Amino acid sequence: MSDLRVWTLGLDQPYALQIAADARLSETDAAEDQVWEVVPGAGESAALALQTRYGGRAGLASLVPMWVIDRQVIYQSAQYAQPVVIRGFAPSFVQVQTRITPTLALIAEFWAMDSRVVGGRFLLRNLAKEPLTLRLDMLAFIGMEGTEQMPKIIPMPGERHALALGAIGDLYPILQLDNGFHALDAGSSKLSATLSLAAGARAALRFVCAGSADPRESITLGQGWLTQDWGKHFKRLSVAANAAPRIETGDVALDATIAFGYAQLVQAFIRHERTPHPVLLPHRQPGTTANERRWAVQDIALVYPLALAAASVDAGLAQGVVRNFIATQHADGWIDGAPRVGDRPTVLCLPMLARLAWSIFQYTEDSAFLREVFPPLLRFFRRWLQADLDVDGDGAPEWQSNEQSRLFGGHRDDARLSESPSLVAMLLSEAISLRAIAYYLHESTHEQPLADEVERLKAVLETFWDADVQAYMARDRDTHRLSISETLLTGGVGDEEQFIAAALAPPNRVVVEIVGGLQHTPKLTLHLHGTDEHGNAIHESANESAFHWQTGRGRYTSQAVFGQLDRLRAEGLVRVYRVNVETYFAGGDNTRVLPLWSTGISQEKAVLFTKQRFPGLVLDPPFWLTLVGEGLIETSQWEAAIQDMQRHMTMQIEQLRTQHTFAMIDKPEYPQNERLPPLHLLLRILGVRVISPTKVWTGGQFAWDKSIKITHNGVIVERRQDGTRVQFPSGTIVELPPDAPWQEIIDAASRTP
Repeated sequence: MSDLRVWTLGLDQPYALQIAADARLSETDAAEDQVWEVVPGAGESAALALQTRYGGRAGLASLVPMWVIDRQVIYQSAQYAQPVVIRGFAPSFVQVQTRITPTLALIAEFWAMDSRVVGGRFLLRNLAKEPLTLRLDMLAFIGMEGTEQMPKIIPMPGERHALALGAIGDLYPILQLDNGFHALDAGSSKLSATLSLAAGARAALRFVCAGSADPRESITLGQGWLTQDWGKHFKRLSVAANAAPRIETGDVALDATIAFGYAQLVQAFIRHERTPHPVLLPHRQPGTTANERRWAVQDIALVYPLALAAASVDAGLAQGVVRNFIATQHADGWIDGAPRVGDRPTVLCLPMLARLAWSIFQYTEDSAFLREVFPPLLRFFRRWLQADLDVDGDGAPEWQSNEQSRLFGGHRDDARLSESPSLVAMLLSEAISLRAIAYYLHESTHEQPLADEVERLKAVLETFWDADVQAYMARDRDTHRLSISETLLTGGVGDEEQFIAAALAPPNRVVVEIVGGLQHTPKLTLHLHGTDEHGNAIHESANESAFHWQTGRGRYTSQAVFGQLDRLRAEGLVRVYRVNVETYFAGGDNTRVLPLWSTGISQEKAVLFTKQRFPGLVLDPPFWLTLVGEGLIETSQWEAAIQDMQRHMTMQIEQLRTQHTFAMIDKPEYPQNERLPPLHLLLRILGVRVISPTKVWTGGQFAWDKSIKITHNGVIVERRQDGTRVQFPSGTIVELPPDAPWQEIIDAASRTP
């Protein structure tokens, strides 16, 4: 693995050493995916441990190397002659180095071969002038429901032994070691191997731990890997690892965080029986359960930033994300918002797929992919413009469910009763992207209709502009007014009629909340009495099925708009229930973000957005950071985009330094509980896109505070304040001045005479 990028990361640096099978290189199985973590220790803890929870089946399963040299037992970190440092890593692979004694050097490699097998090798070198004999004992510690489960030695052919970890749920993992045997003084939880090293000599010891539901299959899997030459696999692994951009900023902590981000990004892809292409599972951690993998949610907030980041690494993975969505398409153009993963209710996908496909194309320039996806994406766009999604026929479709609107601040109440500039902005972005695709593919019959849609949607979006607030604001579907929540009643007794007698200015819908009953949903009929804004009497009724119920709580949003609410009664409730009433809030979304991102608003309003900085919007999730950053870049607001990115990366560095994982364990409210870096946005900010070993896009404004170097596909691009330098693998060098525009650069040596 000498061609991997070489690091010297101490344990005080940021790192994430989770390893999972690379879907590009090996078999992955979402139903039985085993993820491990390399854990370097300190003090009296084990210097090295390889740990997993077997998808929640075990409290903790740990494999620990222990060395016996001249009868001295060495396994604690404090006993090692040098501390462990991280030397290299790649998707599914981690390499560390240390010295066990002053004259015994160790490089330890850990590798997730596939979803059921993990292994590693210990590369030893005797630096002394005398020969050395040592023994490796591989220990296994299994914690199950608060108790330790003791492994057992099992005999193997040829006077060898293996170590059975015992039943871990429905798995029976077996540990095997090159020439492994059971040393009589080693104890039942240890598998041993001896090694003699001449002065200056090198040697390797390998181990494999396979976990299958059949112990015989576990043994067979392990034996199969121990009889193979790992060199060919490591060569493929190195080539695949080097497919990711290597970004050097001069800040080791930042560079490591970026590099670990790419490794974890690739590991986030896993094959799933319900989709034709690998899906994204960024919370692929040692404790991720089979049920969590089965319900892997592929909504657009998850896939958009990650698929774009993957496009620079592996076109097939990124394109597969779009193809998984398209695979769910109905004849009328409808596409599922969570493509066939789990049995969750389906919802119409948000209109961001054409923007995603067009952006992926920018990295790959794969025309065949565009030709393949353009027709279904055009049908999907047109499905959003059908009359059944636009109740009032004003050209601004409504949310079809709260599930759709939740990404944009969400609605506690019926999102179908509001209109959002976010949804219109997404449709505008889709139209702009589809128009660009049609132009590129010379689809002349579609260019003008799509251009017309762009102009129409721009005009519709402007109807959401509130001159007083100086922002795009959501509104009520029918009245087109901005409606604000106001409390009308708190804690009304359930079996009593409630006399409200409240005038609503401006007129609005009312939301009735029933509280109580724990898991029980009461049978009831709600009656609302009042008048509309013209003084006409209103009597609206609804039963319990019209409420949105959660534990001990149900909410109903009136279909009618009241100018005054006089009274209400909930027939069927008893006194233990309480009734709360408030007016409907039609906002509930981050309305200012999507218009900026759509690229369809004026520069003046884009700058205004940046000045206001949308109070309350958190830019921590990469989805929002990416959307805002893309909008800022498209409107030439580079400094704001860089400030947001640097602030976010500082948080991620600290996260990896302290938690050693990208999972935000202290922020479970975020989707997928994982915050992989927005690597696509970083490349856009740095202004480098390497298409192939002979073609690069670069140039434009460079506002990063330090010089950067990006190596990708054999091309080296250096960007500095005083200019840009591109070096192709052929040796061709191209220099650009600092004011050079964004441009395509092709290696002159690759051009045919």
